[in-house]
This record gives sequence, structure tokens and C-alpha cells, in this order.
Amino acid sequence: MQLEKKLEKLSIYYLENPLDRKFPEIIKSELGIEINAKYGTIPLIHPILVAPGQLTREKGQIERIKKAGYSGCILKSVVGEDEKGDCSMIEYRKKMTFLKTVYEKEDKEGTQPIIVWNGRADTRNLKEYLEFAQTVFPYQNDDFFISISILCHLPTPKEEFKKEEWIYTTKKLYEIGYKIFEIDFCPGLKNEKELIEKENVLRWYREIPEIIKSVSEEILVYPKLMNFDFGIDFQIKMVEETIKGKADGITIGNRFFKQEINSAWGGRELKERNIQVIKEVKKISENFPISGTGGIYTGRDVFDYIKAGADNVQILSYILGKVKKEFLKKKGDKFEKTLYELFFNPEHGFLKLLVSGLAPEKS
Repeated sequence: MQLEKKLEKLSIYYLENPLDRKFPEIIKSELGIEINAKYGTIPLIHPILVAPGQLTREKGQIERIKKAGYSGCILKSVVGEDEKGDCSMIEYRKKMTFLKTVYEKEDKEGTQPIIVWNGRADTRNLKEYLEFAQTVFPYQNDDFFISISILCHLPTPKEEFKKEEWIYTTKKLYEIGYKIFEIDFCPGLKNEKELIEKENVLRWYREIPEIIKSVSEEILVYPKLMNFDFGIDFQIKMVEETIKGKADGITIGNRFFKQEINSAWGGRELKERNIQVIKEVKKISENFPISGTGGIYTGRDVFDYIKAGADNVQILSYILGKVKKEFLKKKGDKFEKTLYELFFNPEHGFLKLLVSGLAPEKS
């Protein structure tokens, strides 16, 4: 009861005052609870990151994410090139012409926005992207994490890898100082039948981590797991192949492609799929690092991912989409308001679960 009163006092305080990078330390001091987390071997001040996308492609956005108190972010996916400027995946630099928020029928209050859009990765060429990456790199420090999301040549079953694209792009970003790379296997691939052949996909997960890591032994690689209709057994096979390829962890998982709307899809259905996969991954490799993403709108969702075995979570739609119900916190921008809800909501905030003794044990 005493802890609950202290939490209530903190919750009231942060309603009126900005969340900042010190709030995890204050939580530890006032409640005796550590909310620190990790991304692979990298320490995080807490488990909530901003996922790669429309909110991580500009300097001002990264500034706001850091100021709001997030533990870090992953930059919007770069589509790589070789040294000559050739880009085999150039069609993935598709400019977005629409973005809208939709809701599941069960979401009567409109608190769980699902984003539907027709864009793909970052539209900039590599030179322009490197300038952006160079500009935001200084925001990375001991209490703020930034990693790169990367997409380069994905061969058909009859092709060999154009390794020079992966190596050159990785090398240029590594020279800036980036050492953590997520591989963005875009969910839009579901609509490109020529590429989607099971053994070919498994080859991607097995070989690309090794190609990227050939640039430097310091580099850590985290492929993003695609959601296919091949069943959970195939999901696990992809993880097994990425382990064989010496990946350092995995992000579970990418949105799944809905043919009827010709777009990637997230929400509760994605969360349920991902939680199931995480539990199965932990059975085959208990210590393999996992970043969880998809369908995260409450502290309970964060809790569910951590309990299943994720080391951290990445959110995007909850911040980017239109939330119809008014936020508890009135001051600050949406980055801050959503982070407050995830941590301090009195009904389903992550801290409420921790204080109630329901949170998962840390490994």
C-alpha cells in the first residue's frame, strides 16, 4: 500500500511536470524499483524504444524522442547502395502518399490505432541518408540508444547476393559510429511472389547477418522477423537460421501483409502472433536477445512482451496514430503523453503492474 501511494504521488507529479531522462532514477529512488533494460548487450534506462518509421527520419523527431524520456530509437530504414551508387532495391524508396488510422471493431474508444500507409523505407539516397545519420549520431550516449535499420539486396532463389551493397552501406554507417543494425525484411515482400520461397527466405536470415558483420567484429546484427502465413514452425526456422548466421539477436516481429487491403497490418492480432513466437524462441534458445514490437498500447502490453521473454519493446503506431480518447497528461507533446500512459496509467500502466508484484522477474 505504501508503494502504491508513492506511485500515485509520482504519477500526479509527472502529470504537471515533464518526463525527462532522470525519471527512471527517480522511480528507483522513490519506489525501489529498477526499470532498466537492455538491447542485446547494450544497457537501456527502461524497456521502451521508438520503432523505425515516419517518426525517426528527421533530426527534430530524434530530439523530441530523447527529450520525452524514451530509452532510444531505431532510425527509419535506409535502402543501401554499392560504391558506384547502384541500388537494387530502389523501389523500396517509395514515397508515402497516404497514411490513415484505422481501428479494430472491438476498440470502441479508439485507443489502439493501427496505421495503414503506402510508403516503404526512407526515400533518400545513401549520401543524403548518411548526412542525416551523421547529424543525429551525437544524440546517442550512455542513456540514449540509436540503431540503424537497413535493407539492401534480397536475391531471388536463382540469384546470388549483391554483397557489395550490404558491405558498402554498412561500412559507411559504421564509419560514422553506428554499430547496431536491424535488418528490415519489409512486410511488403509478401506481395512479391518471386522472392517469397521458403528456402530462399531462410537463406536471407542465415547469410545476411554474416555479410554485415564482415565489416567489423564490433557490429551487432538484429534481423527483423517477418510474419508469413506459413505457420509458427516456419517462424522458428527463420530464427534458427539467423542464429546459424551469427546474428546477435532478433526483433519480433514485422507487421503482416493483408492482401485484402494491400497493406501491412498490426494491432492486437500482431501482438498475439509475436508473443507466441517469442515464447517458442525462448524454448530453443533461452538467452537469445529479443526486441518485441507490435500492438503495444498499454503498460500491460509492455509487460506481456517482457514476460514472454523480450528484453525491450518498440512502439510506433500508438504515437503516430490518432488516439480518440483524451490522454491523462495534458502537457507536453504526443511522444511524452504516450510514454506517460505506458508507465503511469493508474489502471494498466507498467509501473502499476510492477508495484502490484505482477511484473516478470529479470534474468
